[in-house]
Amino acid sequence: MTRAICRRQVLSMPLALFTIFALGSKNVFADDYPNRPIHLLVGGAAGSVPDTLARLVADRLSATLGQPVVTEDRPGAAGMIAISALLAAARDGYTLALATMSQAVFNRYLFSKLPYDPLRDLEPVAPLASGAMAIAANPAFPANSFAEFIAFAKARPGAVLVGTPGVGSPPNVFAHLLARAAEIEVKLVPYVSGPEGITGVIRGDVQIFVDAPTIIAPQVKTGSLKALVVTGRARDEQLPGVPTIAEAGLPAAQAEAWIGLVAASGTPNSVVARLNRELGAALADPEIRRKLAVISFTPMSGSPEDFRKLIADDHARWRPVIEQASIHLD
Repeated sequence: MTRAICRRQVLSMPLALFTIFALGSKNVFADDYPNRPIHLLVGGAAGSVPDTLARLVADRLSATLGQPVVTEDRPGAAGMIAISALLAAARDGYTLALATMSQAVFNRYLFSKLPYDPLRDLEPVAPLASGAMAIAANPAFPANSFAEFIAFAKARPGAVLVGTPGVGSPPNVFAHLLARAAEIEVKLVPYVSGPEGITGVIRGDVQIFVDAPTIIAPQVKTGSLKALVVTGRARDEQLPGVPTIAEAGLPAAQAEAWIGLVAASGTPNSVVARLNRELGAALADPEIRRKLAVISFTPMSGSPEDFRKLIADDHARWRPVIEQASIHLD
C-alpha cells in the first residue's frame, strides 16, 4: 500500500509542477509580492509631468511595499519606447509603466504601425491623476471671454490661429474636439513645446494658445496672456477665476488628460489588486494631493476595472476626433 501511494505521488509530480508553472504567472508566485525592487518606466523626460508624478508614486510605494520602486525615464517615440520595454519584461509585476492618455489611447490612431495594442497588451492597474487644459489669448485679441472667442471665430472662418504643443498631443487633439463641438473653423499651429507656444502667442504669432494651466497661469498672472476657459470638470487652482468650459456653455468639449499605472497583460491578479490598494491609499494623502495641485493635476481613484472602462470609453470618444481630423504621426 505504501509503495503504491508513493508511486502515485511520484507519477503526479510532473502534472503538479506543470500546473504550478501554468498558473504561476497569475497566482502562485505572487503571494510574497514584492520581494525585490520594482522598476517603474516613464515615457517622459526628467522633470516632465509624468516623471514628477512617477517619482511621487515611487516614493510612496517604496515605503508601503517595503521594496525600492525605481523610476526609469525612457522618453521618445511618443511613449512607445517605455511601453515596448514594459511588454518585453517578465509579466510578474516587477516592471510597471506610467501610461498617459496618449500612450493608452491616442497612439492607437496616430500611428499606423503601433507596436502594441493598448486594449489588449496593457493591464490597467489604477488611474492616478487627471489635469485639464486652459485656453488663453493674446491680450490684444478682441475676445475677452470664451463666448466672445467662439462668436469671433464663427464670424471669421479660418482666420483665428490657435497654437498648441506638437501634433497629436492632448492639447492639440483637444483643439480639434473644440472646433468640432463649437462648430468653428480655426487654423491650428503646432509648436515643438509648450514654452515655444507661449512665446508665440505672447508675440502675437497666434491669437489663442491651448496647454496645461501650469504652463499658462504664470503668464496670466503677469498680464502677458488672458485666460478664457479651462476644460476640466472643476475650476483649476492655478486659475481660480477662470470658468470651466461647461460653465462657459460648451459641456461637449469638457476634457481632461489623465495618467495611470499599467502593467503588461498577464500580470498576476493579486499583484494588480495589491498595487491598486496601495495607490488608492497614497493618493488620498493630503500632501500628495497638494503636490499634484501644484502641477494642475487632481488625484483619481478607481479599481482596475474602472480604469479599464475609462480607457475603453476614451477610445470610443477620441477615435472619431483623431480620424476625422486626419492626424497622423507616421
